[in-house]
Amino acid sequence: MTDPVRPPRVLRRQRRRVVVAGVVIVVASMVAVLGFLGAQRARPVPDDAERHAVLTATSEAVTALMTFHPGLDASTRAAVEDRLTGPLLVRYRSRGPDVVLPGAVLGGATMTVRVVGVGLNAYAPDRSQVLVFADQSVDIPHTGSAPNGDRHTVPVARWATMRNVEGNWRLADLQPVGDVTR
Repeated sequence: MTDPVRPPRVLRRQRRRVVVAGVVIVVASMVAVLGFLGAQRARPVPDDAERHAVLTATSEAVTALMTFHPGLDASTRAAVEDRLTGPLLVRYRSRGPDVVLPGAVLGGATMTVRVVGVGLNAYAPDRSQVLVFADQSVDIPHTGSAPNGDRHTVPVARWATMRNVEGNWRLADLQPVGDVTR
């Protein structure tokens, strides 16, 4: 009689390796899940009043910054400056509307912006990032065949970085969506 074919025996060492590998995988998975849950809990979540404050301040600051006309008076510029902070405030003080539209002052441009939507992307009690959607209209006199210049209205999207300065949300940076240079 011939010996029936027996399955190969798993040696004790091999069994130990399989058990150790299984334990390592289970422990690593548990650590990953607990780490993810801990990070989610540590992330601050704004209540409705905080969310409303950030989004309203963003909408107002973007509208103020991106709405200008030739001969902008000192009180209007001061009102815009009150909504800005950080490097954006410094650039606005030195360049005015040219911060938003290079050459705006020299070209006598008029710009109006109507914010049509804002969404909170990231929130912390001192800093937030907001996605802003707006309709932007620009008048640049003496650039085209139209007697009053050309008027261009375009939808725009911007990332607004807001900072909480002594209880007031202020615009610290405004960048086009999709800007890969930052």
